[in-house]
Amino acid sequence: MFSQTEPLSRESNLRIHLDSQGRLHSLDGLRAVSILLVLLGHAVGTVGFPAVLDPLHSLGNYGVRFFFVISGFLITYLLLTELRQKSTINIRSFFYRRVLRIFPAYYAYLIVGVILAEFELVDILPGDLLHAATYTMNYHEERGWHLNHTWSLAVEEQFYLLWPFALLIIGRLKAYQSLLVLIFVIPLVRGAMWYGFDFSPSAMTRQFQAVADALALGCLLAYTFHEPARLKRVLSINRLFLWPLAIFSLLISASLYLVAPGWFYTLGQSFANFGAMLVILLCLTRKEGWIFRVLNCKLLTYVGALSYSLYLWQEPFLNSYETHALQSFPLNIVLTFIAAALSYYLIELPFQRLRTGGNLSQSNKALVP
Repeated sequence: MFSQTEPLSRESNLRIHLDSQGRLHSLDGLRAVSILLVLLGHAVGTVGFPAVLDPLHSLGNYGVRFFFVISGFLITYLLLTELRQKSTINIRSFFYRRVLRIFPAYYAYLIVGVILAEFELVDILPGDLLHAATYTMNYHEERGWHLNHTWSLAVEEQFYLLWPFALLIIGRLKAYQSLLVLIFVIPLVRGAMWYGFDFSPSAMTRQFQAVADALALGCLLAYTFHEPARLKRVLSINRLFLWPLAIFSLLISASLYLVAPGWFYTLGQSFANFGAMLVILLCLTRKEGWIFRVLNCKLLTYVGALSYSLYLWQEPFLNSYETHALQSFPLNIVLTFIAAALSYYLIELPFQRLRTGGNLSQSNKALVP
């Protein structure tokens, strides 16, 4: 079912486009769009933010959803490449790279949070620190704002703990079939959670079993990129049809909440995931046009490179529950970028050099083993 073809980066037409530094074209731009959606969604309600834009508060959820699909795609593409080339996955090496990529900046943020909490500058509720430190915040309901956003990083970490082992143990084909099953089973799980067990709205959008289909769609996208024939069939569909389909799926997702919250929490998330996957597919398979130019402009690629630190450090400043000047718009956005830049240059980059042996061409998850 899966041919032993060369990576698509070597195909002449349908390809994964790498720049001169070995980074994936449009990837940092997509990350930038995702994090800007999160920042915009969290800025809503802060002092000084235009009240007319209040309906945009849900954009943060869509930004995180894009991150999940991107993560599933990238991790799976790398793992499939390693499987094809070496017939195995070096689990130890995988976790070594993940730890150096994620832990230093993350735990530095937690340490700063503890210090600030000692001076009563931020609120950390009982259980917050334990769940954040153990990447289980997505199963912790009563949480303070400062560590609230670590739920999505918990989802990512749980994905890292499960997927490489599953792919290695059951193999590419069965893993692929499992992903297809998950795409249809997870909405049923959400239905049972909402209508059968009365789970909270927070659990419906944050617990791993409720959001795993976003990651699964990203994984399936990676399989598609590993099969040129399959990708060619997908892209044989006119882009003038795929783009409206992607936008329609995202809009349907948002509209379902207005119809009935239960519909959004069960089916609406599936539409959002599908729309995000289509947008990513369409962006990664083009090397021309205004969308490509925007996604690969210097400003957006820089914001994309900062996206992890931006996600970590936006929470203290984009706090709609506080009225301090430091949490007022637009100063809160400026301070978020300053804190993120400090985290990126002082923590992320040094550990990225260690992770890649000093070769920063791989620092943004270039598509290499």
